[in-house]
Amino acid sequence: MKFNSFTFFLIIIIIIYIYCYFIFPSNIQILQTNIDDFNFSLLYLRQPIVIPDYLEEKEKLINSWFNYNSISYNNNNNNNNNWNHNHNKYLFISAVEDTEVIIYKASVYSKDPEEDDRIIAIKLEKNQSLIIPFKWKYHIKRDEVELWEINDLITSFLHFFL
Repeated sequence: MKFNSFTFFLIIIIIIYIYCYFIFPSNIQILQTNIDDFNFSLLYLRQPIVIPDYLEEKEKLINSWFNYNSISYNNNNNNNNNWNHNHNKYLFISAVEDTEVIIYKASVYSKDPEEDDRIIAIKLEKNQSLIIPFKWKYHIKRDEVELWEINDLITSFLHFFL
């Protein structure tokens, strides 16, 4: 009997923890920080983070910042005109050349922005970066950026359902 109640309690805790991933900020802010002043508490705000420093060794930085997460380089270069939905805990975007990343606020639903919705355009110069949090929508030109998908156990698990 104790094992069953413990298991039930554990399942409830896991469900609450997963639910917290779907609580999004009501106000949108674009955060900006350089590498030397980067603070991991910024990631908890679930807002896009622009890194204006020109990064030459992106892999080294990503591996040091997110060493406890699953990191995969996404080199899928199909250039479509659709909105992409970030199903990763973080999506690290680095500009290969000067480009513009268009983003739309996070929501539980995977709907694309409508004509009267407010979208945000962020200009990145070559080797500048942007971190997009879970469930934000983005539109990019794939041949102008490099993408790294950063996941933890929960977002890796949610990949099967999203």
